[in-house]
Amino acid sequence: MKKCFLLLVSGMILLQTSAQTEDDTYIAAVLKKQFPSERYGASLVTEEYKFEKGKGLDEKPVVRVLGNTQATFVALNDGASFPYYQFYNQFVGLSNFNYYYRNRREKFVKLNIKAIDKPMTEDGIFLDDNRVKYYPVMLRQAGEAARFEFNELYTDSKYFTRLYLHAPFAQKEHHVRLLVPAWLDVDIKEINFETFKIQKQQTTENGHKVYSYSIRDAEPMASEQHAVGLAYHYPHLIITVKKWNDGAADQQGFESTADLYKWYKYLYDKCKNDPNTLKPLVAQLTTGKTSAEEKAKALYYWVQDNIRYIAFEEGYAGFIPATAQDVLKNKYGDCKGMANLLTEMLKIAGLDAHYTWVGTRALPYSHKQVHTMCVDNHAITCIYLAGKPILLDPTEKFGAFGEYAHRITGKTALVEKGTAFEIVEIPVPAAMANKMSTKANFSIDGAHLKGSIKITLTGEMRTNFFQVYSNIPSHRQKDYLKNMLSFGNSNIEVKSSNLLNAKNRDLPVVLEGEVVFTNQVTSIGKEQFASIDYFPLSLRSYKPTDKRKLPFDLDQVCLYEDDITLTIPPTMKFVDVPDALQVETAGYKFDGRYTVANNVINLKKQLSFSKPTIATAEFSAWSKFLEQLKAFNNNLLSAAPK
Repeated sequence: MKKCFLLLVSGMILLQTSAQTEDDTYIAAVLKKQFPSERYGASLVTEEYKFEKGKGLDEKPVVRVLGNTQATFVALNDGASFPYYQFYNQFVGLSNFNYYYRNRREKFVKLNIKAIDKPMTEDGIFLDDNRVKYYPVMLRQAGEAARFEFNELYTDSKYFTRLYLHAPFAQKEHHVRLLVPAWLDVDIKEINFETFKIQKQQTTENGHKVYSYSIRDAEPMASEQHAVGLAYHYPHLIITVKKWNDGAADQQGFESTADLYKWYKYLYDKCKNDPNTLKPLVAQLTTGKTSAEEKAKALYYWVQDNIRYIAFEEGYAGFIPATAQDVLKNKYGDCKGMANLLTEMLKIAGLDAHYTWVGTRALPYSHKQVHTMCVDNHAITCIYLAGKPILLDPTEKFGAFGEYAHRITGKTALVEKGTAFEIVEIPVPAAMANKMSTKANFSIDGAHLKGSIKITLTGEMRTNFFQVYSNIPSHRQKDYLKNMLSFGNSNIEVKSSNLLNAKNRDLPVVLEGEVVFTNQVTSIGKEQFASIDYFPLSLRSYKPTDKRKLPFDLDQVCLYEDDITLTIPPTMKFVDVPDALQVETAGYKFDGRYTVANNVINLKKQLSFSKPTIATAEFSAWSKFLEQLKAFNNNLLSAAPK
């Protein structure tokens, strides 16, 4: 999405409007005062959605949704340029997408050009019906306005799941109306409304229940590094059609998880796998494997290593995976195709395997509370060993059997079991499970420190290392290992390096090396000064500014552990040993201390994160901790003759 947006911006042929009104000028001035860094904003956005009866997949009765949107923009600066774009696909049609400019008589007039229309995937590599239409816009003077209108048609209300009240741009007013006819029972969940000023109203109009929502002076959706998903923060509606009457009979929508599962299963069954094409490979890979776990590992790791994950969207909206035989033949697939292939291979091997739907951590929803398709955006495999569910994500390259990528931990998974289903809770690992341990031993050599470094990686630390390492050309991998051992410090010269357990994802990864740390010892008179805290975890990019809007997403639960020693000649002793630092909160903990035994000083540090986010309410305490950590990392050791 970001890449596509950049392509759109770089390819703009700027269009121009020509007039403004006093109202436009006033609104532009108000928005500019509220949002001084913005170049443009919307004075008014209105959305209205109506429901009607129709026919969907296999001519089954469905509820269709017709949407109409109008958006009026004003320039907050001279020369405000931007693209206004809308996405569509086979399930969401886009029509009457028009651009209006205000003429010199202060009326909006349709611009006689068509929106630029592009596919969302590059070079047409895959059959993908996801497309974008957009207009490039140039508003020459602050206060000039442009208007856009378009219609949407959701061919099945199952794909009409969420409506946000905020947008990527500032808005003076945004109004949403849902017109629900008497024959339709719809559930509207209000998410994140409690911290925003949103006006809502329910009325009756021409036999319809009308649900109205309005927000004013809405700031742009924040685009920030290391941010949690927007659905965690911004107010939005989740719309679920529960049931309706099509004029002949009552029809069931998504009133429960069972209803959602029934639809998923209906779509999944449309994928016609041919197990016979997979049997020779499964037999080959499981030869000599006696236990169920050995067979599962062999197949799981083979799919990870030999099927390329490409997140193309063919079949996404329909949740219909590519067939197992096609994924095997092509040697690539999206998450649905890869999960389908792995599930079928495990079944052939005689294992209790099941296709599984899951929502990643980008979605703050559970199958137990949300019964519409926005709860899921990923597909994996579930196997049962001795009755215990184990989830396997073949898109997680180098992921170990029984370990879960952070992006799905803490979420629920919906496991296919024929006419039944099971909801499995995905556990959140302890910090210890994802560990980076650094052990170093130094001695003084003139103005330098020399010694050995050993880094041990487990869990996601190991997985992340291999995902990077495997994508580096072989002739540069040695340099990468040296950079790891030097922690990017140009003063550390790596004399030798070694990588252990490079081909076994079930074992910790170990990097070892001999190093020289140049010009690190300073002598003043008879005293010598040095620092051995050379491997502090850099958290500078996680330091909140005054403008930060969203919580930080640390992207893992993990533990960093350092154990560093410095040995000085027996004729010397350490003086002024730095104080210890201990900080403990509900989400993170630090313990750092120096201890001295004769002519050896030992630094031990542990920094652990037991939850993956830093909430905005924690920013003050977090900033203070970062300053404490920085001060601790800057400690100098001093040694003098006995």
